[in-house]
Amino acid sequence: MKLIKNVQFQQLLNLLLLIYLAFANHTLQTSLVMVLFLSFYAGAFELLLNRKFYAPYSAVITALGVVLMLGWLAWYIPFIAIATAIIQKRYLKIDGSHIFNPSNFALIFALALFYPKALPIVGELGRESFVLYTVLIIGTLILVRVNRFAISLSFLLSYTFLSYLLIGQSDPAWTLEHFIDSLYSSSFIVYILFMLTDPVTTPKRVGQQLLFGFWVALVSVVLDYTIGVRLWHMFIALFLVMALTLPLFRGLKDSEWLKYSLVVLFSLTLTVIITLHKPLYFSM
Repeated sequence: MKLIKNVQFQQLLNLLLLIYLAFANHTLQTSLVMVLFLSFYAGAFELLLNRKFYAPYSAVITALGVVLMLGWLAWYIPFIAIATAIIQKRYLKIDGSHIFNPSNFALIFALALFYPKALPIVGELGRESFVLYTVLIIGTLILVRVNRFAISLSFLLSYTFLSYLLIGQSDPAWTLEHFIDSLYSSSFIVYILFMLTDPVTTPKRVGQQLLFGFWVALVSVVLDYTIGVRLWHMFIALFLVMALTLPLFRGLKDSEWLKYSLVVLFSLTLTVIITLHKPLYFSM
């Protein structure tokens, strides 16, 4: 009973359902054996890094998030991305907590360093599936439980409205049907249910959450409007907003401002590197 009440266990269960859907719809570019191996690797790496023994739910969640969102053409890429995400969670902290969502950090790091051998996954999960709606229901219940539902709602409404307003009215190739289809991709569902709503790296107050979701949507759509529609823009937007708005939601000590300045410089550098990449296919 205690295990069922554990939020991270519920998140893990939800991600496993998404893994099932991804395999059923052939959107993953890896095998079940690799998924299991990466999950074990992530858990073992975190335990060795922290030198403690416990159930490493967070590390396994990070590994499954990477599997669902990142495609790779070299075997070593997910191992490096996952390890980097766990290391930054352990050491890159301000006000006692890590700054970036681990799965988002892993994706950004991989895109910046390994592109085009590392690519975001765009495959749809099949909107008719009962399992998909089970995932959405469980995910929504988790968001309500951890008080992060406002972020997802704010982002989804703002992202849809701004996309239609800025892109839909200016790009003749943009269609509402294609846009809606993109909302059923594995990357988007993981993003809006797990990555965007990380309790540690997002604000606690509802009003701040609404602003946070809007800012992430605004940055993402503005990047799509000025550069061209890319799937990775929503990941960049979250990465940037997490860094730039951090002083508004956390109390920074005088000794932490230099570290924070370096974090901002780091996030801007990775953003520039990724935005300079030329897409290999239109839906990126």
